[in-house]
Amino acid sequence: MKDKLDLFSNLLLEWNRVHNLSGAKNRQDIERNIADSLQVLDFIAPFKSCLDVGSGAGFPAIPLSLACPHARFILLEPNAKKMAFLHHLKASLDLQNVRLKRLRLQELPPLKVELITSRALMPAQELLNLSAPFLEKGGHFLFYKGSNLSTEISCLPEECFAYGKRVYFYRKGAN
Repeated sequence: MKDKLDLFSNLLLEWNRVHNLSGAKNRQDIERNIADSLQVLDFIAPFKSCLDVGSGAGFPAIPLSLACPHARFILLEPNAKKMAFLHHLKASLDLQNVRLKRLRLQELPPLKVELITSRALMPAQELLNLSAPFLEKGGHFLFYKGSNLSTEISCLPEECFAYGKRVYFYRKGAN
């Protein structure tokens, strides 16, 4: 996995110079984003399917798809240049467990997944409302948020995990 994460980092640095895909401007920034993406494996339940909304430059979905090769990932990204990068990543990293869709969440045909992830896309309550129809019964939402999560949504202490300035919102969907 380390070799593939290194290749991911190199490709992101290369593409970022031309296309400005991410705020990560050096290897240390990318390594922090990778660690941030994978930190959740310390507390989330195992899952077989994941929908990543607003995949951008591939965080958190690409590191998670490498760490969880038996899970199926669907990455949604409406931006053409970011989607081109994700297609390049999928081929370069041989990500057989990843499907890419150049769509907004509101355009996605019906499907069900066990985990819905998103990082810095939209306010948590709006994302919950829009993504809830895609969550399997007993599935979880996992949103990578900042310290302003409490202004976006009320959540119980057991739904929030904080590491440094990052707050992870992990809530079981309505049954």
